[in-house]
Amino acid sequence: MWFDKDQQTKSNNIITEENSSDDETEKCTCRKGCSTRSCSCFKNGSGCNSSCGCHGTCRNMFNHLEYFFGKNEKYSAHPCFAQWLKKTVKNADALQMIDREKLRQRIIKSENYPETFNDDDNSKEWKKKNENEKLIDIQNLFRNLMSNQATDLYYSFCQDDVCDSGNDWHCALCRRCMDWRVWHCDKCSWGSTLPCERCGDSNSDSELSDYF
Repeated sequence: MWFDKDQQTKSNNIITEENSSDDETEKCTCRKGCSTRSCSCFKNGSGCNSSCGCHGTCRNMFNHLEYFFGKNEKYSAHPCFAQWLKKTVKNADALQMIDREKLRQRIIKSENYPETFNDDDNSKEWKKKNENEKLIDIQNLFRNLMSNQATDLYYSFCQDDVCDSGNDWHCALCRRCMDWRVWHCDKCSWGSTLPCERCGDSNSDSELSDYF
C-alpha cells in the first residue's frame, strides 16, 4: 500500500502508461460541463477558464482544489500532484474522499522533508492547535509543496519525497520526476546525459488506496 513503507516499491521502478503533457493547451470545447475525462484541460491537469466552452457548468476537478489549498485564493496543482490526482480520483466530488491528514503524514515523514517546517505531530505547538488551526497549516503545507506556487521545493508523488526544484522536475511529457542532469527524453529533448528507454507514468495504482 502507498503508506506502508515495508511493502512500498519505489515508483521509478515501474512505468505503467504514457500520458499527455501538462503544458497549457488551447481552450476546451466541452458542452456538458467537463463531466468526463475527455476534456482537454483535464487531460493536461489544468483547470478550465472563461474562454472554454463549458462556461459556468464546468465540473473539471482541477477547478475545485480548494479542499487542498484553501478558499482564499485559487491555486493550480503542481504537475506531479495533477498526475497523481488523475490516477486517484474520478471527479471533483471524489476529491474530498482523500484523507488530507494521511497525505500530510506521508509528506512530513519523507526522507528529505525540511526540519525547518516545524510541524511535527509531537511538537508542543502542533498539539496546542485546534482542528481549524491544523487545517490552515495543512493547506499551507499543500500550497507550498503541491501547488503551482511551489518554488524551491515540491513534493514528488513519483519519488515519494520532497524534491529540490533546482535539480528535480516533473517532465510534462514523460510524466515522471527525475534529476534533470541524468535524464533525457527523446520526446521532450530534456536532460543531458542518459537517454531514457521508454517514457510514461511512473506511479503505481497499488499505492493509492490508503489515502481514502
